[in-house]
Order: sequence, then C-alpha cells, then structure tokens
Amino acid sequence: MKTKSVACALLIKDNKILIQNRKLISKYWEKWSFFWWWIEEWENKEKALIREIMEELRLDISNWNKAYLWEIVHNINEYDLEYHRFLYFVKIPEDVKIFEDLEWNWAYFYKIDDLSKLKFNTDISQEVWILKEYMKKNYK
Repeated sequence: MKTKSVACALLIKDNKILIQNRKLISKYWEKWSFFWWWIEEWENKEKALIREIMEELRLDISNWNKAYLWEIVHNINEYDLEYHRFLYFVKIPEDVKIFEDLEWNWAYFYKIDDLSKLKFNTDISQEVWILKEYMKKNYK
C-alpha cells in the first residue's frame, strides 16, 4: 500500500467551512473535499499548507489564525492508498471578502453540521468531530 501525507485546511468563516466541489476533477470518486495537498518531501506540514493555499486560492495565510489539530489516517483500498491527513484549523479573517460573492463552481461555504450529507471519498466524521471540539473550546 502506498502512503502519502497531506496538509488539510479546515477554512472557517462565520462558522461555515469552505469545501471544494470535486465532481469534475475527482481522482478518487469523491464529490466534495476539504482543501488539502500532498506534502512534498522537502517541506514540513505547515509550509505545505501555506504554499498550496497560495497556489490554489491565491491567499497568503502565513499570518492568519491557524492551528494544527490532529493527524487522521485514511485508507482507500480501491487505490491501494493510505494517506495521513494533517488537519489545520484556519480562520479566514473578517476583512477577507474574496468568497462573499463566490460564483465559481468549485468552492462553497457549508454549515459544518451539513457536511455529513455530502459525498467525500472517506468517512469525515473524525474531522468534523475534531473541528467542532476545537471551535467549542476556542470560539464560544
């Protein structure tokens, strides 16, 4: 089984999470995904997170409120793949309005409680639980 590591951004604004529509670009039959990226051998988890969010969303999160939460291991047996998802809570600052009138077909804000209704390529219940616990303790 191949092993890969990914830095995963749980991007939060107004108690909603930004997720990606993967229906047209899916490699692992998922319809929705968190924003995550492979960690290159030459970089650490947080550097990968910052680099990829800049590349994919054109956002410099280096000075934003972010916190490493946990590592979750997922197996996608159909692809002989085990990946280690390193979760980061990333709070989108109030003055960032880039997503306010979003019309792209690939990024949407969802209520965290509604994530269970969407098709991800793995069971995301652990990610949702960790995110809720973190927000309960830090954002009352």
